[in-house]
Amino acid sequence: MTEPLTLPRRDAPGALSPDWRRLCDARAALGTIPGPLSTTARWCSANGVEPSAVNEGVLNAVADHLTTAGTWTDRKEAYRQVRTYWNAAVQQVPGWPEAIVQAPPQPPRPQTPAVVRPTARTLEDLRQVVASSARVADSDRPALVSAITSVARWLGRPPGELPASLRSLDPQLKALANQHAALGVSRKTVKNVKSLLRKALDLVIPRPALPSVTDPSALTPEWRALWTAWRATVPRAYGPLSFLMRHCSDVGIAPDAVDDAVAAAVADRMMACGCRKDLTMAIRHIRGYWNQAAETVPGWPRRRLTLGLAARGPGSLPLTAFPPAFQRNLEDLLVVARTGYQPGVTGLRARAEARKSRAIKGDDRRKEDNGGRKRLRDASIQGLSDFVRRFASWAVHHGHRKLEDLCTVSDVVNEEVFIAWYDAYCAEHIPAGERELPRKPAKTLHNACGFLAMAAIRLPPEDAPVVADLLPLIECAREGHEIYDDMTPENQRKLAQFAAPENLRALHEIPIRVMERLESERHSRAAVGETPVTLRMALTAAAAMGVLLLNSLPVRVLTLSGTRLDNVEWPLSRRAEGAVAYEARQTKGKIAARAVLQPWKMMLLSIYRAHYRPLLGAAGSPFLFPRCGENKPMQAAAFSGLISRVVARETGLKMNPHLWRHLATKLLLDEDPRYQDTVSRLLGHHGAGRREYGRISQDQAAAALEAAVDRIRARTPGHTRRMAKATRRSS
Repeated sequence: MTEPLTLPRRDAPGALSPDWRRLCDARAALGTIPGPLSTTARWCSANGVEPSAVNEGVLNAVADHLTTAGTWTDRKEAYRQVRTYWNAAVQQVPGWPEAIVQAPPQPPRPQTPAVVRPTARTLEDLRQVVASSARVADSDRPALVSAITSVARWLGRPPGELPASLRSLDPQLKALANQHAALGVSRKTVKNVKSLLRKALDLVIPRPALPSVTDPSALTPEWRALWTAWRATVPRAYGPLSFLMRHCSDVGIAPDAVDDAVAAAVADRMMACGCRKDLTMAIRHIRGYWNQAAETVPGWPRRRLTLGLAARGPGSLPLTAFPPAFQRNLEDLLVVARTGYQPGVTGLRARAEARKSRAIKGDDRRKEDNGGRKRLRDASIQGLSDFVRRFASWAVHHGHRKLEDLCTVSDVVNEEVFIAWYDAYCAEHIPAGERELPRKPAKTLHNACGFLAMAAIRLPPEDAPVVADLLPLIECAREGHEIYDDMTPENQRKLAQFAAPENLRALHEIPIRVMERLESERHSRAAVGETPVTLRMALTAAAAMGVLLLNSLPVRVLTLSGTRLDNVEWPLSRRAEGAVAYEARQTKGKIAARAVLQPWKMMLLSIYRAHYRPLLGAAGSPFLFPRCGENKPMQAAAFSGLISRVVARETGLKMNPHLWRHLATKLLLDEDPRYQDTVSRLLGHHGAGRREYGRISQDQAAAALEAAVDRIRARTPGHTRRMAKATRRSS
């Protein structure tokens, strides 16, 4: 066949044969015909190739024509585009030939001898290796040495003190990318230096790549059969388990031979090739995916992995294991926590007891005297029940109480058991040579004391001596271990990154930037006939919308994850304002919260609700952030981690949802110290201003935060992102 270098336009007379004209008209009814598919039809018509005769050779000839005519410069990419659009038409267009063209098989990987690589523990060692290695071209050597020197200078430490590991340096380099202006360089320069550093590290730390799982040579027949069964059973699970299969196929390990040692080798290889940056998380994912497959996939080896699981002591006893009298007494205690009233305790005695219970928390003005004790939320009641059960289990396991002798909650919630538990806890968690608990164990101790106080003040009147002896001990235990009532040093360090206004602007532009990218990807996937939205895209969009709401109203993560669709006041037009509002029962402080949302924010929420949210929850789920496949809200801890990862990936900033509350306080008080009442109202605290004749509204507090952010962003060098225009473009 002789291929003409120029082809007539598709609408020109005689450009298409009758069969091709009919197929192109059917494709045009679905939308604009992609260029590679139009070229295929015109080339086949010009060379007399019927639609039913199209095969891999014909598509290769079309790709050659596109390359020769100058339409494409990459011949491999031209063929991929032609084949992709042809296969999409096979699935979408009625009457189109049903022959799907498969991708050409990949050539076998050449066997290369092992390379003996030099070692480098620090950047100074790496610089010497680069300066003397024969594997580095003379033209590249100065740039690599300069990159190593620049990284050390930017981090403010000598090269001999910095590890030659990109995994260790990557978080710091990401932070530098957001502070490039202070370094006197552009963001692109930081990325180029990081790329050069990776190239230098390849001289001493190989990145052992593995072929794609779609490569026929990537898996042995045994692993290929398991992979097929796994993909059919768990269609949404990817990543670490696929890597384990390819690793085992590469080194010749059979499925039945996989154990903890093999899993550890897989985790190390994932770290070496950059697939994971956290070894603990890599081990956790490998173990979890493998054990899930062992339970659900037919034919999978039944051996379970235990790598990374710490040896645990005796577990907590179930509530049914306790004597019936203890169970009934605990239920009576929970009734008091739920209703706020103690049977037989009324009038002045009840009000005095309620005031004493509030004084234990150090705040005598938290609630008005209503004749009873403070009513707890459902989550607090469940936490109280679980803690009493675990505390009683500890007393039984360590010989302080006999299980059959337990009749009331006061048998374990008393002075004797608390002192024994406190001494054992401090002996276990205080490091050798130290006198104080670390921050996290100290926080756990304070939480335990809080639950014990909740239980003690709700014991029956006949247990008043127990309460009188226990409460002073609880107060002393709390005072003996500092937990930073104001803000932890770690959070203070995290907030220091917002001394640069450009970091604050980057944080507030995450929703629009992420949604623009996701919308572009969604339209591209739909154009080639793929599923428009994947689970990864939906979760990323949910995290971006969580950031959007936190920027406007920094509620606690438990409130945020439980946001319902009716918590959002959806406007009737695209240019109208909306709002997000939470009822008092949805917040920890039992104070309603509300913030007005600008039109561009409502537009982003509408896009998320229409295209991304349906992929997360079950049909008819009332939650804005539903749990995958269930009619429940997303778990608070999982949603918090998702938001933190998206923020770190987009900006390099270390944030968690609760830190938004500290950030809002810092921004408002830095603007004007008189904003103290505004901060209390915004965060839902019971501030002093509630006793005055008037108080600031929730909308005004949220508006004050937005105004403060706008003033800070206006001082940022460069142009502010045009939010509304960009949002309209993304929709």
